[in-house]
Amino acid sequence: MSVPRESILGWDLGGAHIKAARMDSMGCVNAVVQWPCPLWLGLDRLGQGIDHVIEQIGAVPESKHAVTMTGELVDLFPDRVTGVRQLIAVMTEHFADKQMAVYAGTSGFLNPDGAIMASSQVASANWHASASLAARHLPEGLLVDIGSTTTDLIPFSANAVLATGYSDHQRLSQEELLYTGVVRTPLMAVARRVPFHGDWTSLMAEHFATTADIYRLTGELPQGVDLLPSADNGEKTEAGSARRLA
Repeated sequence: MSVPRESILGWDLGGAHIKAARMDSMGCVNAVVQWPCPLWLGLDRLGQGIDHVIEQIGAVPESKHAVTMTGELVDLFPDRVTGVRQLIAVMTEHFADKQMAVYAGTSGFLNPDGAIMASSQVASANWHASASLAARHLPEGLLVDIGSTTTDLIPFSANAVLATGYSDHQRLSQEELLYTGVVRTPLMAVARRVPFHGDWTSLMAEHFATTADIYRLTGELPQGVDLLPSADNGEKTEAGSARRLA
């Protein structure tokens, strides 16, 4: 099923954040919202997140909804198929009277029932949506999508996505998916050793600090992206980041 270009709310249902963008009837994006949504704490967090997004972004009565997701990965669900089904169920419950399309990678946009039948294609397919859009408008390139926890490296050319893998497992093995993000990545996932006082020192394998602490101290942390609690639930200041890193 194709998605018309008028009055669309686009959703990305992540495991840590929910993102939404509203596109008007002229095809212009006129509102973007990101809201913390620690989905591993309960499915109710998604419903609350949707309500917060609608409150901020505003809902157009005739809006249609386009959905991608990665939240099916969180350990709230026993497997990804269950996660896809439950995320779609929450969306259809909130927007029962609206037209909804769920992105399923190479299968394109499907209605909710079709998306549930194609759960393996729907699971964590948001990277493919971005790459397909880039491939449609540019002759060739490498899409670098840096998120809060991971980074995608996706080549494209001649209107085609040229990723070697599709699932997270395949993309991790091909190093097309890297666990290096701007905010949530634990430092132990970024490096094994770092130079400190003239020596190479191993990092502690504990969740003491995240990449947000690094980028806060370097002055590179974008405004409004560090929305979840810090590793120690402490203050998000330069002093707090320095303490966690130490």
